[in-house]
Amino acid sequence: MTEEVNVVIPVLVHGKGIYDSDAMKMKYTGMVLEGSRIKEMGRFEELSQAYPDVRVMDFSDSYILPGLVNTHVHLEFTPCRDTYGIYRREDRKARLARAAEHARTLLRSGVTTVRDAGSSMDLVGALSGREAGSEPGTELPRIQAAGMPLTPDGGHLAFLGKTSNSTEELIQAVKERKSAGCGCVKLIVSGGQLTPGSVPEHDSYNREEIRAAVEAAHELGLPTAAHCLTTSSYVNAMEAGVDSVEHCACFRRNPCLGLLERCYEPDVMEAFRGDHRYFMIGISNNYHQLDQVREGVRKPDEREAFLLEQEKRECEIFGRLADLGMRPLVGTDAGCGYTFFDETWLEMELLCRRCGLTPEKAIHAATLEGAGALGWGDFLGRLAPGYEADFIAAEQNPLRDIKALRHIKHVVCRGKIIE
Repeated sequence: MTEEVNVVIPVLVHGKGIYDSDAMKMKYTGMVLEGSRIKEMGRFEELSQAYPDVRVMDFSDSYILPGLVNTHVHLEFTPCRDTYGIYRREDRKARLARAAEHARTLLRSGVTTVRDAGSSMDLVGALSGREAGSEPGTELPRIQAAGMPLTPDGGHLAFLGKTSNSTEELIQAVKERKSAGCGCVKLIVSGGQLTPGSVPEHDSYNREEIRAAVEAAHELGLPTAAHCLTTSSYVNAMEAGVDSVEHCACFRRNPCLGLLERCYEPDVMEAFRGDHRYFMIGISNNYHQLDQVREGVRKPDEREAFLLEQEKRECEIFGRLADLGMRPLVGTDAGCGYTFFDETWLEMELLCRRCGLTPEKAIHAATLEGAGALGWGDFLGRLAPGYEADFIAAEQNPLRDIKALRHIKHVVCRGKIIE
């Protein structure tokens, strides 16, 4: 009996420029793929001589970058005014179908890796293929699913499933997430704005409870992310050892208008100077709700003027956290409100235009840092030998103008051309 041997034939990629993450510039023009991995980098002319008879992936009119990593979306949610209501009305089959389409939308827009930061455990089962006929599709990005976040009764996102109301229940919930196939643990350590009855400026868990959940997750090899809308929840999450802090809103309630306002407390936050943990703010979250007043189509009313001021404060908080030494991620919160799945580019533009990042720094946040936050930095996030062949190609050079990422010409994931 003859044993079959699968021979992987190399593919040679030709680019106008291929990004080097260490040098932060377009350094190469050629890249050799072997299956889903990158085998070699260099000049196309030299590689074509070394590999004379292989298929050429001709992107010679485009600039090639690692595929983008969006670290915070909600695949089962519908971007609209009634996100919560639609979720509650839809049945399981409709939600999973919608989640698959949202994942494909992300992939077509250049996001080859995504973290679902909170959906039902049904989605985790579907993605892991544990239920017959439940796999949502083949052309999907790499997805790290948190499943049902850890939240108490009445807490933010409690409508997604089973809640956790004590240290023992939190530890048990972490074990259940691991067993179910979740790739990370999401903790809701303050209230949220999407969930009816949840109070954004109130904290959900204390420091000791958060620490217990984080330690349980780390023992099982799961990275952690914490939803933090208050300064105290941010402090609790940082002190408890959370890997990534989400939103970092620093909210308090304005006594005159009754609206949430951002108030950065430098004396409190200075304690974390030199701490290089990850953070995600999501500048583009619900950005479109103020498009008309921002573009001068009409004058803002009192509430809209207040929200425009909050946008400025949000960008200032981003800069302050980066100045402390924290490492920014690119996450959009897509699915919540008017935050769409094909606009990771918008987050990157805003980080450059309003938060002061260079295109190189924004790309770094959306590739290497994102992969690192997911615990996948040893095989994703850069174009280098041994790394996964996930990359995008744009006609214009995004290092010169980040707006080039609005128009992705080609997407390659796991070595296969998607677009």
